[in-house]
Amino acid sequence: MTVVSNPQAEAFETMRRGVLFLLIAWLLIGIGLSLTLFGVFTGALLAPRHLGLGLAGAMGALVAMIVVVIVGAIIALVGLWGYFVPGVRKLAEINPEFSTSATLIRVGLYYGLILLLIGALLVVFIVGIPIMFIGVILIIIGYIGLIILSFKLNDVEKNALYLAAGILFIIAIFASIAGFVAWILLYIALGDSIKKARQAPPPPVQPQPTGPLPPPV
Repeated sequence: MTVVSNPQAEAFETMRRGVLFLLIAWLLIGIGLSLTLFGVFTGALLAPRHLGLGLAGAMGALVAMIVVVIVGAIIALVGLWGYFVPGVRKLAEINPEFSTSATLIRVGLYYGLILLLIGALLVVFIVGIPIMFIGVILIIIGYIGLIILSFKLNDVEKNALYLAAGILFIIAIFASIAGFVAWILLYIALGDSIKKARQAPPPPVQPQPTGPLPPPV
């Protein structure tokens, strides 16, 4: 029995695995930021009476944030470079209309996260702050690629979840929590696209001549 490969379904499956990694990374980074806010708030309450405990709480929150953000960034990089970016690149090979979004996502999100990771490692030094700032700018460029990708997928797949994800990615540039919801919608929509691609009939096989070719006229 011959198994007919479906490049489009494979591209969607690869992208969906990458989105799962990115969702895990989002949760970790959110936990890190929550710990930081809790530590700073606790330190502010303790500082007037117990300055040492207040400073210790703030520093502990900062260390926790750095560790969790670094782990989250590494997981996000694995999801991007190992799955999501290759999946979008494969989709662009099938449909060149996705080429621009593939380039913006690769340059913006991947390299932006690398700079953000380096900046987090060097945050105790002054040089870490501008590195993180450049990383944030690149990530915004990557989000523009995600917006283009989502809208283009909505045009091709006729799935309103892609449209909603694209709108939320726009909002995420100004309010990052919207990005988490956008990734969830993208994960669900890609699952629908995988089912749709698998159910599509395979392309017709052109018959090959089996007998001798007729003599030229």
